[in-house]
Amino acid sequence: MKRRILIVLLASAAGFSPSLEAQSSQFGVRGLGLPGRSASARTLATGGALGLFDGHSSQNPASLATLSATTTVFTMTNAYRTSTNPSGSSSGQNSRFPQTLVAGPVPNSRFVLGVSYSLFADRDFQLISTGVDSPRGAPISVTDTLTSRGGIADLRVATAYAISPRFIIGGGIHFLTGSNRMATRRVWGDPDYAALEETAELSYHTVGFSGGVLLRPTPRIDLAASVRRYGTLKIERDSTPTADVSMPMTISGGLRLHLAQAIDVAGQATMRNWSRANAGLVGAGAVGARDTKEFSGGIEYFRNVRRPENKPIRVGIRYAELPFLLDTSGQPKEIGVSIGSGIRFARDLGGIDVALERMKRTQGSAYSETGWHVTIGISVRPGS
Repeated sequence: MKRRILIVLLASAAGFSPSLEAQSSQFGVRGLGLPGRSASARTLATGGALGLFDGHSSQNPASLATLSATTTVFTMTNAYRTSTNPSGSSSGQNSRFPQTLVAGPVPNSRFVLGVSYSLFADRDFQLISTGVDSPRGAPISVTDTLTSRGGIADLRVATAYAISPRFIIGGGIHFLTGSNRMATRRVWGDPDYAALEETAELSYHTVGFSGGVLLRPTPRIDLAASVRRYGTLKIERDSTPTADVSMPMTISGGLRLHLAQAIDVAGQATMRNWSRANAGLVGAGAVGARDTKEFSGGIEYFRNVRRPENKPIRVGIRYAELPFLLDTSGQPKEIGVSIGSGIRFARDLGGIDVALERMKRTQGSAYSETGWHVTIGISVRPGS
């Protein structure tokens, strides 16, 4: 049992032909889990296209300078999905709080400071398999269950500085930390045999840095870029060092066009060299990791140009590759379309933004998943 716990560190248990119970995505079983997006409800509604320009998101530290007053943001997501794999199909749902941010300008300066918490990777799941074992030479049916609860969070402390109204720079330090509470349980078909259970806690930690810029070369064009680099992720099992995983560099670029007074169009591209993590993950029992590309485009239509954040219409589309392979048949991919809006109240001191996404994930012909994501973001600006 201890050997099995070690093997499932970064992969499903050896020999499992699992069915996935109603928890998180089956694409979060392998590697470090299902990657998070560090995005606000506004950004998600545009497919992620506004991520580098949005001060409520944590993708570009320079975007903090877009916040004119102290702001608190709290984001929650409910996911509803149907997953299919070689063992069959199942449906499930889960709730997450993927993005929290507190930021605001430093009085009498051009600096803006912010602290944010983002979901870096989600690894909640339950795998069940049935089979036969012969502990005393006589075959007995068994049911094995592997459960994981937890994930990895990204705590960022960042600042932005407006060199001029058209040129902003920013930088941040990131602390990756988290844990998975793992448990394997075997139940025998013969009541004379007691159930067996083994538990372990996997912990993760490393530090990273990010930098970014916002540039407005003309009144109708905004440009953004960001680079993020993490150190080596240290993984421990019950406080014992277990594995070291080299983490990727993230490079992102974005373009926003102000086509008219009431219409913005944006696009964003992100690259991550996750292949750096392949050796560490394979050494720990995972199938492997691959480099990823992500592209998104979106439109934001302002129904009231004097209050652009009140009741806008946002739509977007997104394509992304996922880094952690379920098997050797190919690389997981996902595509999504989204729509959303928001309202402001209490003299625009408070706001609620909503995003609805239709997602589809696939790897080869064996694994697929469709679902809906409903994200609600609540923002408060007590310093306005």
